[in-house]
Amino acid sequence: MSLLVRRLAGVLALLALGLLVAFLPVFRLQTYEITPTRAMTTAAIAAAVPQRPGDHLFEGLGPELNRWLGLRYGRTEDKLARDFPYIRSVRAYLDFPSRMRIEIEERVEVAYVSIPDGCVLLDKEGYALLILPVPPPGIPVIEGVSVRSLNLGQPLTVQVPDSMNSAVSLLGAIIDADKDTRTPQKLLSQVRQIRPLSNGRLFLTLVLPATGDELTVTAETSMDQLDDMLWLRFAMDQGALDNRGKGVLDLTGTRRIFIPDA
Repeated sequence: MSLLVRRLAGVLALLALGLLVAFLPVFRLQTYEITPTRAMTTAAIAAAVPQRPGDHLFEGLGPELNRWLGLRYGRTEDKLARDFPYIRSVRAYLDFPSRMRIEIEERVEVAYVSIPDGCVLLDKEGYALLILPVPPPGIPVIEGVSVRSLNLGQPLTVQVPDSMNSAVSLLGAIIDADKDTRTPQKLLSQVRQIRPLSNGRLFLTLVLPATGDELTVTAETSMDQLDDMLWLRFAMDQGALDNRGKGVLDLTGTRRIFIPDA
C-alpha cells in the first residue's frame, strides 16, 4: 500500500470517527444527575443549566484549560453559582455516556440579621442567603449590626465589619463544638441571640433545655473560643447551669464564672 493510500485511509478513519462523535446519540446529553440539596430543588437546578437535553456532550466544556482537562462545564458552574445563593461550590462535568453530573456543596443558614423589610439569613461565613419578611424559628439573631449593602450570595456588608467578624467567628466555634459526638445536645439550637460588643467581646443568649430559662453568656474572640463553646455545650447538657437565677456567665479570658445579679 502506497504512502498516499495509507494517508488517505487515515484521513477517512478520522473523518468517520468525527462523524460518529458528532452524530451518535451516545454523544448527546440525555439527562442530569444532580446532588440532592436541602434548600434547592433538582428541578430548579436542572432548569437553570444552559446545556439542554439533545445538545452535544462536548458543548460548553471549558473554557479554561483546567476545566477542559477535567471535562467540566464552566458556563454551567458559573451560572448556577450566580443563580443560587445557597451554592457554596459546584462542579458540573461530563459523565459518559449521555449524562452531566452536577455536584453541589450547599450553604446552611445559621443566623439572621434584621433589615427594614424583614430579615436576611446568613451562613457561618456571613454570606447572605435569603430575605424573609419575618424571622425564622430555631436560629439566632445577630443584634447590634447595621447593614450597609446586601447582595445574595455575597458576604453581608455592615457598618462595623469587626462586629460582624466577631459574630461570624463565634458562630463558627459553636458549629465546630456541635460536631463533637459525645453528647446529642446541640449548642446552636439553644442560641437565641448574639450581640457583638467592642474589642472582640460578645453577649450570647441561651435557652437552657432542661428549664427553658434564658442565660446570658459573655464570650470573646480568642484562640480558646472553640474550647469555651465545647465547655458551654457540655455544661448545658449536664445541667450545671440550671436554676442559677439571674446573672451572667463570664467566659472571657481564663474565666468560667457565673456572676449573679446584685
